[in-house]
Amino acid sequence: MTTRVEPGRPPLHGRDGGGRPGRLGALRRWLAGRSDQAVFAACLAGIALGIGLFLVVPLLPQFGPIHKLPTNLDYNVSGKPEGHVTGFWLLAMGSFGCAVWQWRRGRRPGLPLLVTGLIVLTGLALLVPPVASEDVYAYSFYGKVQHTYGANPYLSIPAQHPLDPWYPLWSWRFVGPVYGPPFLLLLRLVAVLAGPSLLAWVIWMKLLLVAAELAAVWVLVRVARDRGGDPGWPLLLVACNPMVLQAVAMSAHVDALLLLLVACALLAHGRGRYLVAFTLLVLAFLVKLYLGPLAGLYGLWLAFGREPGRPLARRLRVFAGLGALGAAVTGLSYLPYASAGTRVVSSILDVGEHFSTGSLPNLVRRGLAWLLPAAFGVVDTSAARIGAQTGRLLSAAAVALALALAARRVARSSDPWPAMATWFLAYLLLTPWIFYWHELPLLGIVAVLPWSLTSLVAVVLSVNLVPILPQVRGVPTSAPTAARELANTAVGLVSRYGGALLALAAGLRARRRGSRTLVPPGS
Repeated sequence: MTTRVEPGRPPLHGRDGGGRPGRLGALRRWLAGRSDQAVFAACLAGIALGIGLFLVVPLLPQFGPIHKLPTNLDYNVSGKPEGHVTGFWLLAMGSFGCAVWQWRRGRRPGLPLLVTGLIVLTGLALLVPPVASEDVYAYSFYGKVQHTYGANPYLSIPAQHPLDPWYPLWSWRFVGPVYGPPFLLLLRLVAVLAGPSLLAWVIWMKLLLVAAELAAVWVLVRVARDRGGDPGWPLLLVACNPMVLQAVAMSAHVDALLLLLVACALLAHGRGRYLVAFTLLVLAFLVKLYLGPLAGLYGLWLAFGREPGRPLARRLRVFAGLGALGAAVTGLSYLPYASAGTRVVSSILDVGEHFSTGSLPNLVRRGLAWLLPAAFGVVDTSAARIGAQTGRLLSAAAVALALALAARRVARSSDPWPAMATWFLAYLLLTPWIFYWHELPLLGIVAVLPWSLTSLVAVVLSVNLVPILPQVRGVPTSAPTAARELANTAVGLVSRYGGALLALAAGLRARRRGSRTLVPPGS
């Protein structure tokens, strides 16, 4: 294949700004002398090496003994082996970032190369035991408590079963599930399939959720073709993304199901089956509640944006009917767990009190916890409480504003998905509580939409949201202070969100200047 350069861009060869050949210039000259196939093959090989050398080699020997877990090893206290996660992240994400950069410059690999890449990368990732997350073990409790103990998972917590052989791997021991009935029913089925073996549980969860992810990618390829886009982009952005590989094939997160449901909703929308698309988004909400606004925004578009000439009374009737349908589906799904009553939401409220290390609301929280005692003499405990409340309130207000702006745009748009994607991205940037795997449904949406500022920030976020440093054990540390907590949060913000925030600022600046650099080649 011939090498292609995006129109309006300088040639790949040349010198750095100081007139001397530098590393970037050398990289560009190397890339200029290689075919598209060779460049992307090298990038995919870099991702594979990152997984193989830094995760598979050190961690594979510890995969098999999971079912023989010694009862004196408590992962919630001791921590679990993580391999050389820093090396994995630097090599794999650097290679992936180079692949995206070359794609944006107009170069394209063949589909067979991307399919081969996703097969090899997924196979390698499946060999890695769950790393950097304990969620798949938490899932095992929600399945086992139904199958083995015959209990309602919304009324049970892991702390009630300390003698269970799987107990050392159960996290969130004093909190119930934050997931909806469809996923809990699936976990009950997996408990039947896995039996008493924790190793079988992990393998089943990996295989089922990888199947969901790959099915979602296949659907996204069809959606991309229907929309006139490049079918290779979903393969690269989703299936070959180290963040997705770490979230699904390595760690078996439920968000692969969300990706599949959103992908199917996109396909149904493109085929004109709008009610099916709305129902699929409601089901996604029933798996994880933070997807609810997507269903609400899509319902708003069905009522107000799809046929703008309809009378207002008819629009309101349609919106009310969609609300009734969503409520009916929700009520039916919770029937198997109706004995829990209002406890079905208590766990979600409990988790809502938490903050991610580098989130913007957590920076507000830590900043006030440090500033109020230092500048105004407020008691430390009161300052911490005020900081937490203020961080949550400001976050809720910002998210509500973003949702209102998205709703206004959706109601006036012929295509609701760009505004829905922008809302989702705003939520991820503004929420107090986020993990990298929460971005999977957003990547599915931007994989089939025309390139935009939302696409740019979402792609950068998928690269930067997962920097993970290995745990340092046995090193004595002093008690945390407000200043140290603020510094840790600031470092977390820069490492996890810094790239996305810089991309957002640069994109907004370019948009104000009327720049066309965000327009994709050939679109």
